[in-house]
Amino acid sequence: MADIDQTRPFRPARRSWRHAALGIIGVVLGCLFLWLALHNVNPADVAAAVQQLDPSWVIAGVTVYLAAIGLRCVRWGLLLRATDNVKWRHAAEALLTGFAANYVIPGRVGELFRADYARRVFNMSRFTSLGTIVVERVCDGIVLVCALWTSFVWLLFTRFVPDESSWILAVAAVATLVFGAALGFIIIARRIDLRRFGVMEGIAMRWNHLVKGVSSVLQGNTVAVVLCSIGVWAFEVLALAAMVRAFGVALSPSESLMLLGLASLSTLVPTAPGYLGTYQLVFAHVFQIFGYPRTVGIIAATAVQIFCFGTITVLGGIVLVSRSGLTIWRAPKPASPERP
Repeated sequence: MADIDQTRPFRPARRSWRHAALGIIGVVLGCLFLWLALHNVNPADVAAAVQQLDPSWVIAGVTVYLAAIGLRCVRWGLLLRATDNVKWRHAAEALLTGFAANYVIPGRVGELFRADYARRVFNMSRFTSLGTIVVERVCDGIVLVCALWTSFVWLLFTRFVPDESSWILAVAAVATLVFGAALGFIIIARRIDLRRFGVMEGIAMRWNHLVKGVSSVLQGNTVAVVLCSIGVWAFEVLALAAMVRAFGVALSPSESLMLLGLASLSTLVPTAPGYLGTYQLVFAHVFQIFGYPRTVGIIAATAVQIFCFGTITVLGGIVLVSRSGLTIWRAPKPASPERP
């Protein structure tokens, strides 16, 4: 027992080191991608692209993006309420802070932050909330894969095949396999009992909590979750098209879908905060494929990060500060000493 007690204090330190290592790797990858995107950019072209900015399109893009976030809150609320009696405002609060963490912390650890926040706010197991987040990510991935294949077929029917179609097809094929396997996991997860394999009770209990969250989509709300997922990405593609239009580029529906699919799937790679570097590289590449200036793509990606992601980061920060203040205000006050 003494040996066990001595090792416990070091476990959080190990997790901190793992998170720090993941963050460092993310920053390094982000810097590399950013350099690849910017190494041939002419500063004069950047200035010319910025001068074309139309604020009205930026406002429209941010407004639609906020609508997408609102629909995400509804979807996650449906999943959470299928497992426990969770208030809608608490679901929205945890989602906003999780997305804000994703945008400011490298390595895409915002999902873990959201799960931990859910445990603190509405006392749900981290693994149960992580299970519902897995469902979210799988739904998002399936919609994005469908959008990517739809855009590619659409371009084929319009007799325009991108010069670099091979890597786009490779991305679509790999994403199809990954999210297809994830969907299969969601379907069969409830049938897997780790206790039959002699797994330790602690691990089996965590697995059951995870399965409870994953199975939330199968509790009679599958259609609603699917419709919300489609609505989320319909708003996202409109927001993306509006932000690009702010710099004088009018993407066709097929081009918008392909940009959305490739840019959003690229965020699965743990990189720098706000997907810095990843977004710039993907936007520049897709713009070049369709014959638009790479510089405009880089500026448009940066605008999405500043205005769309930045707005959610500010809102998440406000929620987090408000929650901290509320916790302090509700804390029991120390009793004043009695006077003699």
